[in-house]
Amino acid sequence: MATTEESAVKGGSGVDGFRVFLSLILITNTDDDIIRETEKTIGVKFDEIVTAQQAGAYKPSHKGFHLARERLSLPKSEIWHAGFGFKYDIVPATELGYTTVWVNRQGEARPVNVKETFLVGDMQTLVYLMQGIEVSMRE
Repeated sequence: MATTEESAVKGGSGVDGFRVFLSLILITNTDDDIIRETEKTIGVKFDEIVTAQQAGAYKPSHKGFHLARERLSLPKSEIWHAGFGFKYDIVPATELGYTTVWVNRQGEARPVNVKETFLVGDMQTLVYLMQGIEVSMRE
């Protein structure tokens, strides 16, 4: 199982709590130079980083998602995409058939008629969700 999302790791809150059983991939709307500096400041080591510069397009384009999946070499059924941005993360990931987790920290109303797979209110709850799923996969 793998997860992708730039905003899901801002601040590093709880990310290492689920690194044991998945790969952490960052799909970001920044360029290579900016993300190198950002990675240093947030203190999270990613297994892969896909920038808009590498993909040749900004989210919500599917190009970055396709590039990340290519690098993961996983079927889409094993890819989870978690993010704060509904339009730029949840909508395209849903269109691609990924399991999605909307981290809705602000309690926003769903902006379009697309439904996420899971809804959590903060990063710690995302970590609990992922840990619970990991435990259930072992049983």
